[in-house]
Amino acid sequence: MLITVMMFVFVVTAAITVDYAYMQLVRTELRAATDAAAKAGAEALSRTQDTFTAKNEAVRYASQNKVGGRAFRLSTDDVVVGRVRMNGAGRWQFRENEEPYNAVKVNARTGEGASQPAVPLYFGRALGKAGFAPSYQATAGQQEVEVCLCIDRSGSMNFDMSGTEYSFPPDNPRLSPFTAWGVEWRNMLSPPHPVHSRWAALKRAIDVFLIESSSINAQPRTSVVTWGSDYTMPLAPRTVYPASSTDLGLPSRETHRWQTNADQIRGLMQARNDSVIMGSTNLSSGLDRAVQVLNGPNNNRFANKVIILLTDGVWNVGRDPVLAAYDARAQGMIVHCISMLTQNQPTLQTVATTCGGRYYGTRNEEELRNAFIEIARSLPVVLTE
Repeated sequence: MLITVMMFVFVVTAAITVDYAYMQLVRTELRAATDAAAKAGAEALSRTQDTFTAKNEAVRYASQNKVGGRAFRLSTDDVVVGRVRMNGAGRWQFRENEEPYNAVKVNARTGEGASQPAVPLYFGRALGKAGFAPSYQATAGQQEVEVCLCIDRSGSMNFDMSGTEYSFPPDNPRLSPFTAWGVEWRNMLSPPHPVHSRWAALKRAIDVFLIESSSINAQPRTSVVTWGSDYTMPLAPRTVYPASSTDLGLPSRETHRWQTNADQIRGLMQARNDSVIMGSTNLSSGLDRAVQVLNGPNNNRFANKVIILLTDGVWNVGRDPVLAAYDARAQGMIVHCISMLTQNQPTLQTVATTCGGRYYGTRNEEELRNAFIEIARSLPVVLTE
């Protein structure tokens, strides 16, 4: 009798400790899968303006996540389109089937009547509960977006795309005639190679970003900050390079025209390509200025504020970028970080994580372009519930 009682106590204890922890894990997995599905559906809705495609993308992205060890299955009936809008209390509210559509709601279910079966428990069967059937809802919608391209213009952007320090593209048609200080200084005192420099590759990637952003239903008002470090050219005309500069302020909501905005950015990138680029890597200076721009004139405090921070190097001047990231987060900024020609930059990863963004480690121009494409597609999408 005593052994029987002890066995029962053991089973109950095991069910509480093992199955309860497992149930919490399953809930977390379900939430991640549902959030991903809602975001994917909202992104597809924004990009294609097609509800059928949006629902199928939500279902597809859900299946790329596992819940209880199985790929999570949704049906298109679990995905609803509608409209989110801010109510008088400052909260987002979803209205099913209200047009024009700008949001997707996912009703994730498991168990009876759902595409996903209940999750079996380890010890629950002994207590008369064989399975666990959690549910979760997530809504993602479009929101006005304000963007700041926060771009590294330090001297290393003159280098080629090999990833090797001080490796310059050959046959630069704009090479300086100054040769007294050697080949390295001659290249540093010249504008970047118009085709094969890192700056030229970045210019092409940003052009892809602008093209992709043009397909967004409400194109983002976009500003540009470039940064390097405080530096004075050692030769005449002894140009002074500030640590950071606002190359393009945030356009106003009233006068914003996307094509004009995009053309201005292209012109600025070309102007930098036609000029000498010098300085070290004061990353915090660029991030701080980007925050100022997105909080400055023409900003909408209800807009989703996104900074796209790119560098081809490791910060070596100024304060710790992680401290700047905490300041940016306090101001409600989302910061996506792109490292050029590297895969693992812990500081950038921490900055992105701190500010709710993503980190992209790119090794070549194709990966650089893909990073900008992915960011552009995600811009108008925000979880509202």
